[in-house]
Amino acid sequence: MKINSLSSRVLIQNKTKYSRNIFEIKSSATQDSSELSNLKKLIFPNVSKVADHQTNSINIKPGEIKNIGTVEGSPLNVCFNSDGMNTSFEAMVSANEPLDSPRNQLALDIFNSHTTAQRDKAGSISSRFQLLYSVANGSMSVNEYNSTDWGQNTISTSQLLISLGIDVTKPFSFNGNSFSLDGQGKLHALPASQLNLV
Repeated sequence: MKINSLSSRVLIQNKTKYSRNIFEIKSSATQDSSELSNLKKLIFPNVSKVADHQTNSINIKPGEIKNIGTVEGSPLNVCFNSDGMNTSFEAMVSANEPLDSPRNQLALDIFNSHTTAQRDKAGSISSRFQLLYSVANGSMSVNEYNSTDWGQNTISTSQLLISLGIDVTKPFSFNGNSFSLDGQGKLHALPASQLNLV
């Protein structure tokens, strides 16, 4: 930038514009750094469990990392963000970054650190969890959940819930919404008040 040829009025405007551009770059760099940091946290071994067996509830907020089980001794941690779900077995590669960026390299390292069989088993568990999360957060109806073939290659709802420590003979909550399973393993939404009756 040539500042000698600019008047003071133009210089101030350019300075303001330049400062905003720096701020935008820093914000983007901070966001990229934050995403890399969250991806690193995703593979931590001591992540809190997603379910509380005492309250028969499951709770996970967007951006929060929670454990939903293990696969051959390796923790299966999940995190939901605006791009979808990442797991400690398969993290999404960002199309907005070069393949050799630190974030994408870590995502590829996570993928390559597990066998196909391990990723398949983790995928079975996390896919069912993602479907249930979709119902709990209103992006899928209970009827859609029960009537579609989505999740056909995943573990059953009752298997997932039991593995999380949820008592499937009682109502349970997922992110504040109340549900129950019938004898055939079908999911049913309940009014919130019914959760506390059992």
